[in-house]
Amino acid sequence: MMKLEYILSFFKSDKNYNINQLDPQPTNSIEYGWSWILQSYGEFGLFLIFYLSMAVLYALSAIVFHLFDKYKLFPKLKLQVTKYPSTQDIKRCINNLVLNYIFVILPLGVVSFPFSKVLGMSYDLPLPSIWKFLFDIFLCLIGEDFFHYWMHRFFHTPWFYKNIHKEHHYYSAPFGFTASYAHPVEVVFLGIATFAPVLIIRPHYLTFYSWFVVRQLDAVLTHSGYDIEIFPFNFMPYYGGTAFHDYHHKEFTCNYGSRFTYLDKLLGTYKERSKPKSKSK
Repeated sequence: MMKLEYILSFFKSDKNYNINQLDPQPTNSIEYGWSWILQSYGEFGLFLIFYLSMAVLYALSAIVFHLFDKYKLFPKLKLQVTKYPSTQDIKRCINNLVLNYIFVILPLGVVSFPFSKVLGMSYDLPLPSIWKFLFDIFLCLIGEDFFHYWMHRFFHTPWFYKNIHKEHHYYSAPFGFTASYAHPVEVVFLGIATFAPVLIIRPHYLTFYSWFVVRQLDAVLTHSGYDIEIFPFNFMPYYGGTAFHDYHHKEFTCNYGSRFTYLDKLLGTYKERSKPKSKSK
């Protein structure tokens, strides 16, 4: 039987992160901040800080879109213009989110923490360059989208849809908070899809944690119900974004990718909402 001390050893810092003894030394404020957190709170403390940051940023971004709905701001950007969430809709969603974040997402993160250490990823300086960081995030976006597509197709098989995935489709007109609204079993599957590209490319821990934050914020956007064309991801090829995923919630049997359209177009599951015909003069 595995000893408790052995399990706990995975949650202890492997190195001495005293800033004065680091080699190489931090060369900018970001590296100094990274090193200070590791020195002050250790590797597991760093994980908890990123987890809390992810949860707070998820809430704040969802609140922004909630204000859009509440005060009917930017109606021209609203995709399903006649559908706004009720107070009961929001209450039901938040209750689900609190349970998922505490009892599913946090435990998944705790389990992934020692597992990621086994993969040999690094906390060391120097931190990745901005181009390396962005390239690895892009690979994670592509990789997660690939795994999500096939999982999502599986979610729509009769038994799994009826018993698990139907919960996420409770809202045919999603809003920001609904990004992680789902049955706990589905949350576990989606966590696997999110972790899969990391397992392959094994980036720096800064990229690893940032990827999870980016993934959640992108999910809030694609569930927001607002098509914001100036969002940077919209400039990536085959990025379907909010309009792409919102139409999946409306029609159910199309657009299975997280954000990109290439697999749906290649495999015949892509659909887009018909544009209103212009009135003849």
